[in-house]
Parts: sequence; structure tokens; C-alpha cells
Amino acid sequence: MQRGLVISGGAHALAIGWLLFGGLFQADPPELEVANVSVISEAEFAALTQPEPSGPAPEQPAPAPVQPATPPEPEPTPEPPAPQPAPEPPVQPEPQPAPTPPAPEPLPDVPPPPQPADVTDTPPVLIPPEPEPDVPPAPEPAPLPSSAAPTRSLRPKPRPAPRVAPEAIAPPEPDTVVAPDTQQAASPDVESPDVAEENKEATAPEEAAPEIVTEAEDPSGAVTKSLRPQARPQSIAAAAPAAEPEPLGDPEPDSAPSTDDALNAALAEALAAGDDADAPSGPPLTRGEKEGLKLAVESCWVVDVGSQAANVTVTLGFELDRDGKVLPSTLKLLSSTGGSGTAAEAAFQSARRAVLRCQNGGYDLPVEKYDHWKKVEMTFDPSSMRLR
Repeated sequence: MQRGLVISGGAHALAIGWLLFGGLFQADPPELEVANVSVISEAEFAALTQPEPSGPAPEQPAPAPVQPATPPEPEPTPEPPAPQPAPEPPVQPEPQPAPTPPAPEPLPDVPPPPQPADVTDTPPVLIPPEPEPDVPPAPEPAPLPSSAAPTRSLRPKPRPAPRVAPEAIAPPEPDTVVAPDTQQAASPDVESPDVAEENKEATAPEEAAPEIVTEAEDPSGAVTKSLRPQARPQSIAAAAPAAEPEPLGDPEPDSAPSTDDALNAALAEALAAGDDADAPSGPPLTRGEKEGLKLAVESCWVVDVGSQAANVTVTLGFELDRDGKVLPSTLKLLSSTGGSGTAAEAAFQSARRAVLRCQNGGYDLPVEKYDHWKKVEMTFDPSSMRLR
């Protein structure tokens, strides 16, 4: 144990002592020797290394004394270039004389300030203004023309006449005699009552039209369509107005009934007669009879579920004869709802085929109630079919 400590302590002491004093025992570095070296050329080096000749060398003549080389003549100094003449300065234009300034305008004479008016206690007199002349009111502007296009009027139909002429001639008066030439009635001469002249009757040409009016163009006077009145109107008696005493010198008033009263009476009678003729006779159809007609048509009605026509509801109108057969010319489409025009046409054709296909020998309907089922309106609805 003690030996290890001694060895360790001695080693550490040597190391520390070498670090502290080791530099004292080192030798000085040797000094560097410097030798002079001359530089020779290759020719001199070759001459030094050339071997000596074996034979005696011939005597060479003594070299001529070397004359000193004459120094070269100095090159002549080039003459300095001649100085170029200085450029002439540009000729300056003569300065133009400055324009004389215009004479200053004379100042306007300023009037002296007015003397202040003497203040007096008299009140000023007001001068009434002159009356303004009456200005006429401005005329109202003319109304602007309407931008709407004029409505197109129908061409009047010619009045039927028994005679055709290049120009239309109005019908003559009731008391006028028909003659080729027009003649005015002669009036008696009041100034010469002694001269008796024969009174001439007024004449006029016969009524004529510029073209022949056919029966199709002849408008009938019958009422084409009228609304059913709430109650049947009573006959209106056209009574003539009571004759009033005629004043002397006045013309005799018309004692005949007016044309308007006669037309009103005729129209009332026509409406009453039309209502009686249009009213269906006999008892109405029962619910069972309507349902039977509906089921008969529905059995032949085919609805294409996959097409757009299945979403269209159409209403057909047609007429039946007394045997219950459909008049094909009266079948028409009254209305349609839903879908496009093509789908509505397809639905109408399907309903039309159903009405014609299912009649067979005629629909079974009571003959005594023909006025009630003569005209039929049937609605074909894919959800539920209705009959009127």
C-alpha cells in the first residue's frame, strides 16, 4: 500500500518538475550557414563541364584589343507638335433692342363720392308701380297622338238589294215613286195663286247594291245567343201615344208607335219563345242512368300510365241521336288541363276512341228523356271520370 503511494507521488513529482524545468536543459538550435551562390548561364555551365582536349591546343592569335564600343548616337528628340490655333468663338448675334413697353392705360376718372343727402323729417313719397299689361293665358298644348295602333274595323256587309248597279243606291222613301231618274216634288207657287199647275210627284231610282249578296252573307235578324232570364217577361203592349191638340201652323206629329218600342216588343216575344223551345221536356236523367253511361264509356277507355297523357284531364262534348248513337261530327275538345299540347291531343284521341268504340248499337238511354241527354259533356280524368 505504501509502495503504491510512493510510486504515484514520485511520478507526479517528476512530471511536474519536467513541466517546470524541462526547458532549461534543452540545447540551443544550430545556426544556419549562409553560402553565396552565383547564377551562370547554360553556355557557361557547358563550358565548365566540357572535357579538356587531349592534344596540344593550337596557338590562337592573341585577341585584338577590344575597342570600346562607341555609344550610340542619341535619337533626335521629336519636335513638339505645333500648337493648333484656338477655335474662333462663334459670332454672337447682335442683341435685339428690347420692345418698348406699352404706355400705361390712363386710369378711369373716378367720380367724386356723392355728397351725403340732407336728412329731413319729411317722409318719402312712394311712387305706385306701373300696372303690368294683361298677359293672355298660354294655350293648352295639343294632346299627343296616341301611340296605340288603330283598331281594325270589319268591312261592312252590303245590304241585299233586288238590283245590281255600279254604285250603291239607298232605298227610296215609302211615298216616293220608283223611276229611272230622280225628280223633286213640285211645290205650289204662293206668289201666283191664279196659275194652276199640275203637282209633280217626287221620284227616285230603285234600290241597288254594287254586288250580289248571297244567303251566306245575308245577316239574319234572329238572336244567335241569349242569356236565360230570371223570370219570364210579360208581353209588352205597344200603346200609341195620346194625340195632343195640334197648334195652328205646326206640322202634324207622328201618331204611329215608335220603332224602338216595336223592336223591344218583338225581342221580348222572341226571347220568350226561345226559352220555351230550348227548355228540355220530360223528367231529368236519374243518377243510375248517368252512372250507366259513364261505366259504358269507361270500360273502353284506355289510359297509358307511362305517357304524359296520363296526367291530362280533357272535357269532351258530343251529341247523340234518338237511337243513342254518337254523331261523329259533333265530337270536339272543350277544354284540357295539365301537360303539353301534344299530351292533350293524345288524351283527347284516347277519349274520342272510347266514346265511339263503346256505343255499339247505341247507348241505352230512355227515349222519353231525349232532350236531357241529346247533348253530353264528359270529363275524362285519370283519377275519376265525371259526367254532365
